[in-house]
Amino acid sequence: MTDNGVRRRGLLLAGALLGGAGIFDAVAGVADLTTRRYVSLGVGGIHEHDITGWAWLHLAAGVLAALAGALVPLGRRWCVWLAVATTAVFVAVHLAFLTYHPIQTVIVVGVALAAARLILKHRLPATG
Repeated sequence: MTDNGVRRRGLLLAGALLGGAGIFDAVAGVADLTTRRYVSLGVGGIHEHDITGWAWLHLAAGVLAALAGALVPLGRRWCVWLAVATTAVFVAVHLAFLTYHPIQTVIVVGVALAAARLILKHRLPATG
């Protein structure tokens, strides 16, 4: 297989990983929007937390990541850097939300960082 074919397959896999992580996050954001209530038990009793803003942030980050994942296989320079920037925002959102969904955060951040590594490793020569 040619070097260009290997690069395209790497970008295709990276796009699928990033898109899958984005869809997973968007679904989690919708689920958080329907729940809207988190409670914690503390010294002063039970505390209720409204996470509507975080849910909207997760939904927006998930949609943006899915869109960036769909554009990565094009191999354009702007698509690659959009995906890398999206991954950085995506990871930051999840690390801020770590206390509410630790397992989801570990899974999605791992997949997103694997996608970013593939994107940076297999990006095509600059085409515009």
